[in-house]
Amino acid sequence: MKLYELTQIYNNLMDLDLSEDELKVHLTNIEDEIEEKADNIAKVLKSMDAEAVALKDEETRLAEKRKAIENRSKGLKMYLQDQMILVDKKKFKTTLFSFNIQKNAPSLKIIDESKVPEEFFVIERKLNKTDFKNAVKDGLYADAATLESSESLRIR
Repeated sequence: MKLYELTQIYNNLMDLDLSEDELKVHLTNIEDEIEEKADNIAKVLKSMDAEAVALKDEETRLAEKRKAIENRSKGLKMYLQDQMILVDKKKFKTTLFSFNIQKNAPSLKIIDESKVPEEFFVIERKLNKTDFKNAVKDGLYADAATLESSESLRIR
């Protein structure tokens, strides 16, 4: 039987005209089944959590591997460029590829940031939620925010 069906039966039993002893027996049986279902759900949740952790670890491992490959690729490209410059061969073609050392668009290199005028800086606006929450707790800014409590299931 599904958990929601057990919950419906549990609620329906309360509406029936049963003796106290009969009601206790039925409720105990259903509560036992609900607890068994809860145990099984908790097992599935633990399994899912473990799989999520394993996937996160694999993501990290793959990201590190990707970064290493990118670095090797960048190093190999720089090696080829350096060798082309050393032999003064800045442009050539092979049957598979074309090679060309070309000028890049100018990039900005900051020498002294303190000498850059303020007009070129961007100020980022960020809400300090901790302080604002405390202000709302103190009864301020009721038109801007409210405090909401919620519930969550903890399985240990």
